[in-house]
Amino acid sequence: MLVLVLALLVFAVALALGVGRAVKVELEVASAARDDVLLQALLDTAIARAMAELRADAIAGDDLGAAWRDAEAEFRGVAGEGGRWWLLLAEPDPGDGREVRWGVRDEASRLDVNFATREELSWIPGITDQAVDGLLDWRDEDDDPREFGAESAQYSALTPAYLAKNSLFESLEELLRVQGIDEAILWGEDRNRNGVLDPGEDDGDRSFPPDDADGFLDRGIAEYLTVFAREANVTWAGEARLDFNAAQPEELRDRLEAAGMEQGAIDTIVQIKETVPQLGSIGQLVNAESLDEAALAIAFDELTTNAAEVLPGRLNVNTAPRELLLALPGLEPEEVDAIVTARLDRTADLSSPAWLLRALPREKVEAVLDRVTTRSDTFTIHAVALLDDGRRFKRIECLVDRRAVPMRVLFVRDLTALGFPFTGERAGGAP
Repeated sequence: MLVLVLALLVFAVALALGVGRAVKVELEVASAARDDVLLQALLDTAIARAMAELRADAIAGDDLGAAWRDAEAEFRGVAGEGGRWWLLLAEPDPGDGREVRWGVRDEASRLDVNFATREELSWIPGITDQAVDGLLDWRDEDDDPREFGAESAQYSALTPAYLAKNSLFESLEELLRVQGIDEAILWGEDRNRNGVLDPGEDDGDRSFPPDDADGFLDRGIAEYLTVFAREANVTWAGEARLDFNAAQPEELRDRLEAAGMEQGAIDTIVQIKETVPQLGSIGQLVNAESLDEAALAIAFDELTTNAAEVLPGRLNVNTAPRELLLALPGLEPEEVDAIVTARLDRTADLSSPAWLLRALPREKVEAVLDRVTTRSDTFTIHAVALLDDGRRFKRIECLVDRRAVPMRVLFVRDLTALGFPFTGERAGGAP
């Protein structure tokens, strides 16, 4: 009998322990599920806030002082249900001395790897001739390698073997398949992608990632590149532009009158049409000295010589870093400096590329006009959410298209594995 009682007691204790463990597991699962819901809600709030700013700015100039681009009080450590959220904008210094700000990045501030020329790509800090020729060979349609490049014959000899794509890049990660490009070139020292030189990124070989301990952050070429720079070929009001080359003189006159252009400027443009029916670029209108900035701003908004619905690969002259502005055709360093200085004027109207007349000679404006824009339709939102106790966080990057109504999310990428990006702002948890 005593043996039976002891056996029953042992069974009861084991059962109680098993039930206790099961209850503990269930509680942990429930707590994790609750945390996931809270983090996702915080991220959803951050993204919705960013999209609201982009909507509000849809008909305004995308300048360096716009709220969507830099508003620390609105986008840094904002309190929400159960935690806080951030909108991190880390980028090469656009000229105001800051590389980390709080807001959203327009993709047109980067060079589109699918449409950039060799000369433009060569201006990117840290890029090599092998990397430039390699990516040009990857995206072109032939199998003839450039001097420092590679095509399918070279890739087929690798283990594992693969073929050159001979088509456009779909992501920046795809660059890692290109000969001459590895993670050190693509991402540089900033492997956690927070835009800040952290101690582990400035200690040589003592810790990952590899770095040169020179006190400066190597961002890698990814910070200067995109595959998503595109804009609709429409006016600020959303109306399709009028094709100068296909239009009749009276169509031009009616369109420009409706847009509010002064009669003298309209007469000049109509006279150009009657004299030169076909323009190679709408930028050629700059050659007419009688057309001032105001008239050219209307002309550049209302008219085009490109019938495509979408214009890919243009560089936002309002937000691009100096390194990429130097790649624009014909510009000298002092002229790029003039652009950077002029666009820092927070009171200036930067909604049209015509503002470049304040910084450049007319012939230089004409030379760059087809390569630049002053707006973007695609934006990267880098959102971070942290629970109040600091135990858990989540970090995502999403791309949105402002042209779509409602605004469309093109993709979402989880960056949580890169770590919490803000030193000193994670209370109660691990760094």
